[in-house]
Amino acid sequence: MRRCATMALDDPKVLVRYHDVLLFLLAYPEDAQLHAEAERELHRVAAAAKVLHGRSERARRTLDDSGIAWSQTTYAFSYPVVRWLAERHPSVAEIADSTEIEPLKRLLRVCLPAMEYELVGERAVAIGELFSDAKGDGAQTNVSWLVQQLERLACDAPVRERLFDDTEPYITLTPKDAPLSRTFARGLPAPLFFHRQGLQRAFDLQKLIAMPLPPRRRLSLHDRRHLIDTARGVLAMLGRETDVITLAAEAATESFDLERGISIALYSMPPQRRFPLDTHVGMMVFKNGVPAAYGGGWPFLGTCKIGVNVFPAFRGGESSLLFAQVLRVYQQRFAAQRFLVEPYQIGEGNPEGVRSGAFWFYYRLGFRPLGKRHAELARAEFERIGRDRSYRSPLNVMRRLSHADMELPISPSSGARNDWSDPAHLSLAVSGWIGREFSGDRARAQRAARRRVVRALDIRDAARWTPAERFALDSLSLLLAMIPDL
Repeated sequence: MRRCATMALDDPKVLVRYHDVLLFLLAYPEDAQLHAEAERELHRVAAAAKVLHGRSERARRTLDDSGIAWSQTTYAFSYPVVRWLAERHPSVAEIADSTEIEPLKRLLRVCLPAMEYELVGERAVAIGELFSDAKGDGAQTNVSWLVQQLERLACDAPVRERLFDDTEPYITLTPKDAPLSRTFARGLPAPLFFHRQGLQRAFDLQKLIAMPLPPRRRLSLHDRRHLIDTARGVLAMLGRETDVITLAAEAATESFDLERGISIALYSMPPQRRFPLDTHVGMMVFKNGVPAAYGGGWPFLGTCKIGVNVFPAFRGGESSLLFAQVLRVYQQRFAAQRFLVEPYQIGEGNPEGVRSGAFWFYYRLGFRPLGKRHAELARAEFERIGRDRSYRSPLNVMRRLSHADMELPISPSSGARNDWSDPAHLSLAVSGWIGREFSGDRARAQRAARRRVVRALDIRDAARWTPAERFALDSLSLLLAMIPDL
């Protein structure tokens, strides 16, 4: 480390690799001195990235989309992320010149007073000129101004989001040295864990999952906002989004501080935005405060669909242990008796999942393919890998393995499954019922279902319920009303 600290950081490719090594050392330090020196070096890397980014086009191409401080990321973010940036981090986001102007004009025609028809008419202008004319002398960014116009529309949030998303404006993020970058994003303060005995590779998964969870960390409003900001920022700088983090509700955000410096934050959407049955619960895993992985679970009737993505910089560490702790949290927090990994997580329609060997990550933890042919192929491949450590499964084999769900039962009886434990089947059943009983008239079906459930539950005070509670009643009534002897 000391030798590296004396060397110039003038090659952008080397800088990116060195940056990720330093992040790894912050997540897995052997002692306090190494942690402190890695932190100092990371600040030097950020300063060098600032210089290199302004020096040449080649350096910019290498650094951009890396998520490193002083780099840039350009992406067509969803409206909730753009609104969050405009409100919480207005100085880091701007509309990219690569945005197509005609769809943007069509959006502004809906937002601006009708008398301003000429501003968004047929005349040819550049993005910068359009916003300059529209904003006048206002000091706010183009992004903030655009969000302000959208918020003036008399429509609900989903409609506003659809109008924006159909326009697909590209947003460029320039975090500088703000904590949105991978370089400086951190979780909540917690005692550091030092790896004096090396990394923990071997453990008993079932015993670990059964270890009682510590109480949830007490979170202030500031803590919850920090956890949401960090998760959104890290993903945004990598050009990624997940609905549950994008729409995370502050009041529903939780955090668990576990062993070996591992913390897991859980994110849920507001009630009106959740799926009615298998609610998506997102997570971000922190290792000694450094964001190391993200993903989510969908718990329903004892089954929890699950998926995790360990950031590349940390895949040489305790990745299996991190995910095992995720399983522990979801099992105890949501009474999951069976975990399911869907094909996308291991590579179906997901080239990164194929290349990273995600299938074997889950397989080594005890997940097994549900399809008989896939199970036999996996067993044969795994035996071959055991005999020949230099062997790597070809990509075509990994693609074949990716076409089946993988299952991990937590108890011997939890592997039993019927089709109705899959929310997709219940959703299709509701659609079929509406078609048969109400000739496809959704409004009539909703009214009839609500009346039946309200009568069965003897609900007399629904008018005093919160909007979220009434939404849940209307949503679940469509399913419950199908029960013949309700």
